Amino acid sequence: MAQTIEIQTAQQVVLSYDLAPVGLRVLSSFIDLFLQIAMFLAIFIFLGETLMVGWMAFAIFNFYHLLFETFMNGRSPGKMITGIRVMRTDGATLSFSDCFLRWIISPLELTLTAGILALFMALGSERRQRIGDLMAGTVVVSLKYSLHYRFSDLQNLHAGRKDVEVLWPQLRHIEEKHILLIKNLLSSRGNYREIVRQKAVGACANKMSSLLGLAEPPVDHRAFLQQVIDQYIVLTR
Repeated sequence: MAQTIEIQTAQQVVLSYDLAPVGLRVLSSFIDLFLQIAMFLAIFIFLGETLMVGWMAFAIFNFYHLLFETFMNGRSPGKMITGIRVMRTDGATLSFSDCFLRWIISPLELTLTAGILALFMALGSERRQRIGDLMAGTVVVSLKYSLHYRFSDLQNLHAGRKDVEVLWPQLRHIEEKHILLIKNLLSSRGNYREIVRQKAVGACANKMSSLLGLAEPPVDHRAFLQQVIDQYIVLTR
């Protein structure tokens, strides 16, 4: 059984995720069930035994996972607490239809069989996928992952660039690992808070402009760093 899954994004970035342990998924389900019960009890205590409470209970116990995973990028509160989430195996953004396919089969996998069928499928499949995952093309992963950008990936990405003008020939003396670090940083959009990402890009641009002997980096830090990558590829391929 695989322990990780590697996904190559449209930007040629290889993301390696750890598949969520089955035990962690079970714990996540129990946390969600506890929260659903707590939500129902709070509403019942506040509103009493009314028809509205009945409909709200129906919504809580039937649409909880569908709504949270759709609007929270594959994470229910239980998954957030345990540090796991649902994602597509091709790296595409999780859509409502993906979440719906996982949800529509859950009564069979989780409710009618007390979770035994889902557990059996997760333990027996290569990527720990239950039937809903297989239908939707999804997996449950740990939120921690490593970002791999190989030099060969960069070469393939820029193979067709014949029009790049080399402004900084001294780039040939920069270590490959530093260029890979820059590319990883530029590809990290959405993985960190925006203010943190901007500070990191700015610091990287300042350092690179210093290494190139520039008085100061261009105003557009991202464009500058992308130029550095393009020119490095031209100089070293």
